[in-house]
Amino acid sequence: MKKRALAIVMAGLMAVSMSSVCAYAKDEEKEAKTEGFYIGLSNGYWGNTWRAQMVEDFENKAEEYKEEGIISDYMISNSNSDATEQLNQINAMIDSGVDAILIDAVSPTTIKSAVEKAKAKGILVVIANDPAAYEDTICVCGDNYTWQKIQAIWLMEQIEGKGDIVKITGVSGNAADTIREQANDDVLAEYPDVNVLTSAPGNWSQTDAQSVMTTFLSSYDSIDAILEQDVMAEGVIKAYENAGKDIPVMTGDYTKSFFAKWAEMEDLNTIGVPYAPGNATVALEVAVRLLQGKEIDEANLVANPMDENLINTIMVAPPYVVTKEAQPDATWMEGLENTEAISLDEAMELLKDSADTAALDGYMSDEAVDKLFK
Repeated sequence: MKKRALAIVMAGLMAVSMSSVCAYAKDEEKEAKTEGFYIGLSNGYWGNTWRAQMVEDFENKAEEYKEEGIISDYMISNSNSDATEQLNQINAMIDSGVDAILIDAVSPTTIKSAVEKAKAKGILVVIANDPAAYEDTICVCGDNYTWQKIQAIWLMEQIEGKGDIVKITGVSGNAADTIREQANDDVLAEYPDVNVLTSAPGNWSQTDAQSVMTTFLSSYDSIDAILEQDVMAEGVIKAYENAGKDIPVMTGDYTKSFFAKWAEMEDLNTIGVPYAPGNATVALEVAVRLLQGKEIDEANLVANPMDENLINTIMVAPPYVVTKEAQPDATWMEGLENTEAISLDEAMELLKDSADTAALDGYMSDEAVDKLFK
């Protein structure tokens, strides 16, 4: 699929000290080395097709770097939300002599010992995709708060700010889920006439989401809307189809199969906001430049979502907002200068050569990444 540059959300710097990772290369050996790096990716969750696509995006870019000689080799480990397993995998990477480790943590608080060990050995640590706050690291993550806020505002407008809704959340304890639910809470606080009947985790799994929604349908006679997140929408739809009930307005998904399902369902009122798997590719590109001794322009860093006093984060905005017909002037698009409103037909066109499980993706161009650096 055609690459599209993702925007970096800028913000004013706070009056705190900057992480020294902005100028990573410190000793002569690191300053002299511009290629042949050995890089690891530790992925803390492996439960849906989105994560598989994220890892594939990373691998494709790593292979490009390997062909160019910039990377000598790379290694990837996946755990299934098992913090102990991820720590063991990161420690194995450290012991193998990697130059940098990209970590998408099971939980933002579980990797401290491994991060400290890596830093003590002079290994660059980049927190990728899901945020976590550690001094002397760089964080490259998607803007989960804005991503979820778009959808929550859209849903509130569809039900005119009143009614009974249910929520299906992601993986409990995961940093992305925590931030997204904060966005939901902040938006819902503005709508006192909206009643949240219940909420349960769907673990970013269609199967789990279907089971949760089936339980909701057996417990409540009337549900006006469904506030779910990420790649679970088809599971919600299946629960309604199995129950023989009409589907109310719901937040949606951003995979090709969901868009195709949406196109077939004339009465389905939903939205798709892609959370791009390509975030891992951006993290890899940033890591390579840091290893080469380049310095990040501090103006391109914002506060870490997990610690507002740590200014070490490159925030990657959603590339698109998909509605039945493109609505660039809608309320939920306010302030999104670099996010494009597109129609369902346009989204389908972008995904026409992709697998049914593929997410509508977006990547930052090499030129855009270069602009992050001095």
